[in-house]
Amino acid sequence: MKKIIVIVMFSWFGLHSLEVEAQTIQWTSFDNLTDSLRKERRPLLVFIHTDWCKYCKMMEVKTFTDPLIVNTLNRSFYCLDLNAEEARSLTFLNKKYKFKPSGVNTGIQELAEILGTENGKLSYPTIVFFDQNLQVQNRVVGALEAKQLLKLLPVNE
Repeated sequence: MKKIIVIVMFSWFGLHSLEVEAQTIQWTSFDNLTDSLRKERRPLLVFIHTDWCKYCKMMEVKTFTDPLIVNTLNRSFYCLDLNAEEARSLTFLNKKYKFKPSGVNTGIQELAEILGTENGKLSYPTIVFFDQNLQVQNRVVGALEAKQLLKLLPVNE
């Protein structure tokens, strides 16, 4: 009897963890964005963040795991995850962007600076919305809860 209970518990936890894994944003890589856009035009969401930003982490853990957000973004958008301190070069809309060092082991990704700077300052997190023709529609600075983000999503249905 104890074996059955243990098996049932492991099965339940295993299924539950699969369910949680299924509730994630399908982040498009910079390398695959052009091909994805050729197949189907969609609006684009760019999430600009850093590894050390606690508000960015909060959005990753709470906002971007909300089932309604996940379903809406995965169904209607391409989503790009842009670490503003990523040292590798990135290609976005057929243009190459480099890492700009600003000191020892510090610097900023040019693309994050260009897309996220508002009033001369880049803050984290920042979300940039593009329409399906890749024109910037909105830039939102600061952490958003799921309900706030839902109100901002320019869904054309």
